[in-house]
Amino acid sequence: MIRGKLAVGIAHSRYQPNLAAYEAYLKTCHLAAKVTPESLKLAQRCYEQASELDPAFPLPHIGIGLNWVSVMIFGGRPTHEAVPAARAAALKALLLDPALPEAHALLGLLAALYELDWAAAERHFDHPMAKQASFTTFRPIYGWMQFQRGNTESAIDLARRAIEEDSLDVWPRMNLQAYLQYVGREADALDQLQKVLELDPNQVVALVAMSMLVTYRGDLAQGVSLARRAHTIAPWYPDAVAALAGLLHLQGEAAESQTLAKTLEASDAPVQALFHLLRGEVDVGADWVEKAIEQRDLSMMIYLRFVAWRELRASNRWPNIAKMLNLPETARTSVAL
Repeated sequence: MIRGKLAVGIAHSRYQPNLAAYEAYLKTCHLAAKVTPESLKLAQRCYEQASELDPAFPLPHIGIGLNWVSVMIFGGRPTHEAVPAARAAALKALLLDPALPEAHALLGLLAALYELDWAAAERHFDHPMAKQASFTTFRPIYGWMQFQRGNTESAIDLARRAIEEDSLDVWPRMNLQAYLQYVGREADALDQLQKVLELDPNQVVALVAMSMLVTYRGDLAQGVSLARRAHTIAPWYPDAVAALAGLLHLQGEAAESQTLAKTLEASDAPVQALFHLLRGEVDVGADWVEKAIEQRDLSMMIYLRFVAWRELRASNRWPNIAKMLNLPETARTSVAL
């Protein structure tokens, strides 16, 4: 999930690492879009190796911090374990370079999506070049914060600029399709997902997103087919299991749906919320959403804007959920139906 790339146009002087450390650091680039347990472990080792080869090189610590975010979202590590580790890594980077934009961007992300402290997040992003820091799956990181606060057009613009900078990076397109889903531009969102799958046919997160989107556009059979493909590629990914189980329920395949649902019993709150919302069980899904917010599960902060959560956003449960997220009043009420 981590994309190691130096931001362009940084004003302050960059540390020049030794060649061996920089090569170890760059090894993570090909792991950017895979988000498998194996790729996340390998990315962590590469960043650690880069840091060992040149202890004064700050960017590997940012990689380690962002890898903790990835492991939390895709690897099931508890938020309360991953976030302190990510913050500690950012602070190590700042000890080496107090002006490092990527460190402030990471701290801003954690302040917004974990502490729900939007003012503190904005202060981090006000650091010179932090809004332009382009390092990770959440690239541009600032776009995610804008999205969560209801500034969707700004987020769309930032994502498009990131795609212009690197058209082969799938994650800016994944960001963009989420923003487009939220504002009701579903055909454009599907176009971005298709481009992701052209770059990586096995991109399981894209397949899960597409399965839900085509279902809500009226093609349940294709939605099930895409969810089944995602589950075949990544049976370890709980969201793929939840999507397939939920869509099979809609298709009337109760036995297979229930079999898959049993494997989700130990899954975290966002996965449970996804499963129940796909089944149309809004109140049960809302209960799980509130539990996820209490647990500060970052993946919940992302999923809330997707089409699968549309009924929840239109329900009488949404105002309290928006309040729990500490969203500004405009973001609380800006619901795309």
